[in-house]
Amino acid sequence: MDLRALKTFEACARLGHFLKAAEELQYAPSTVTLQIQRLEADLGVALFVRDGKRMIVSEAGRWLQQEASTLLKSVGTLRQTVSDIAAGENGSVRFAAIEPVASQRLAAVLADFCSAWPKVELSMDVSGSRAIAEKVRDGELEFGVCSEPPPAFQLEFEPLIEERLGVMLSPDHPLAGRDFIAASDLAGHAVLVKESACAYRQLWEAAIGPDRRSLLACMEVGSFSVIQQMVQAGFGIGIAPIYAGLERDGALLVRPLADLHPVIEIGLAYRTKPFLGKAALSLMDAVRGMRTAAPAAT
Repeated sequence: MDLRALKTFEACARLGHFLKAAEELQYAPSTVTLQIQRLEADLGVALFVRDGKRMIVSEAGRWLQQEASTLLKSVGTLRQTVSDIAAGENGSVRFAAIEPVASQRLAAVLADFCSAWPKVELSMDVSGSRAIAEKVRDGELEFGVCSEPPPAFQLEFEPLIEERLGVMLSPDHPLAGRDFIAASDLAGHAVLVKESACAYRQLWEAAIGPDRRSLLACMEVGSFSVIQQMVQAGFGIGIAPIYAGLERDGALLVRPLADLHPVIEIGLAYRTKPFLGKAALSLMDAVRGMRTAAPAAT
């Protein structure tokens, strides 16, 4: 049984005439007759009962007509979906991004993309740079927005933006009135940092060095959102990328460091482009718009 023969049978049964089916399908009448004969031979059952010049669908044929109609509609949907996926207008894209890039830069990009490509199903994870790179390497994600992956992962990396670390304070903190804050000013205060696997945490520790780090009372917190809430509640100073969006309606301040300039490149991590579908490539093009987006606060 092949789809062409099934399509011919469905047209014959629906139209009640082989000649009308041949005209609709643009086949020669002999081709229609041959396909029906082959289908009947394949199934071992008569699909039509001949009553003089009329062709009446048999009981088995009536059941097959119903099932064939459903199947052919499914095949039509399948063909259209595959075509849309090939054109980048359908399908699914799995990707991930680190915080606060995900919320501060990507939210608007994703909203615009979903509006322009409503049939594309997006799945976004928020995780650390290394975890993202591992999932991209293993094929669990199409791409990631993170810091540069280790060379051993053999991933492509396309830098998009540079981020600079700063100090997050509550407005009533003793250091809040300063335009710049030196690393030495942090002594005696609780310093809130991300987990050890976080690229921002690693950047901070590399910038401050082991000697000065030993003089600070650091507390590990696994979420920038929780760091924001703790600082806003008056507990500690947060180490975070400098984003205007992190300054919550005047309830938080982010100040640059006076004597340190820790900068990290954030970009697209992906396997070579042949592994990517058009929907993923289209979304990556949209994410590249971060290059021209409004810069973070400085």
